[in-house]
Amino acid sequence: MDNSWTSQAAKPITARMILILFLLAICIGASAQQKQGHVRRPRPRGVGKTTIVGQAQLEVEYALNATDIHNPDTYLDLHVLRAGKHLSKHYSRFLEQGDSLYDAYMKANPHAEGVPSTFYTIGREGQYWSEYQSTEIFTEGGRQTFYAWMPWAMERYNAYYTEPATPQQWTLSSGEATDVCGYRCQRATCRWRGRDFVAWFAPDIPVRLGPWAFGGLPGLILKLYDADRLYSWEAVSLRSGSFPIAKRQYEGFRKDRREHVRKLQVMANRDHLKAGGARDRATGALKSSPHPYEPLELTEQ
Repeated sequence: MDNSWTSQAAKPITARMILILFLLAICIGASAQQKQGHVRRPRPRGVGKTTIVGQAQLEVEYALNATDIHNPDTYLDLHVLRAGKHLSKHYSRFLEQGDSLYDAYMKANPHAEGVPSTFYTIGREGQYWSEYQSTEIFTEGGRQTFYAWMPWAMERYNAYYTEPATPQQWTLSSGEATDVCGYRCQRATCRWRGRDFVAWFAPDIPVRLGPWAFGGLPGLILKLYDADRLYSWEAVSLRSGSFPIAKRQYEGFRKDRREHVRKLQVMANRDHLKAGGARDRATGALKSSPHPYEPLELTEQ
């Protein structure tokens, strides 16, 4: 019997080994967070019936949690901000692509019982659900409305909520600058809902918006990340012109409160089986499969 492994394990643990194990634990935690939990996303829903509710003059694409900013296959998602004078929309380009593929396939195969899995595996970890991918945000009249799709087996909780579009309280840094998408950007920082964030905004683009629910700076936010680098957005393209802002019917969505929707989303990421009410067929007991997860928002205020 080869005892080489046993002899290696029996060696005393040194300070260097402890440091290595500590750094490894940090890397493992960061990797788990990058995957946004292990919750299966629902099948493509199709575009469905939509109504054009406005026009945008600017379209920005943001890479979400990219490991290689030049390769969309490494993005967790590709977010789109369509900014208009009175109405703006923030949504997922990857889900839009999957929905379009679904509609085309079902039109060509009306009796199909399923669709190719490639329709919902666009990007990195595309088979998994993330609330930051499965949410559409409309900003109008100083208010934001969030339409949130829940993961597989929790679709009954699909909901929307509206809240004031309250800008973050930013501190500007006049001496720091960087280039993003060819625009000179200034640095700003804030603490928002329990986390510290860094934003790089372009003063030459007078749009007080950015990715997700961020905004309020004297210029478009082109790059944003939290202090722990768990969440990051970076603009990869900007286009000016006329872009329609479409709104779905959101069938089956119920009005809810942000606090309750966020609670369900965090529960889904941390223990999807338990959150969805899955039970063991033999015993009737609730199933559980915990997974590490850190949300973007740590507090309600």
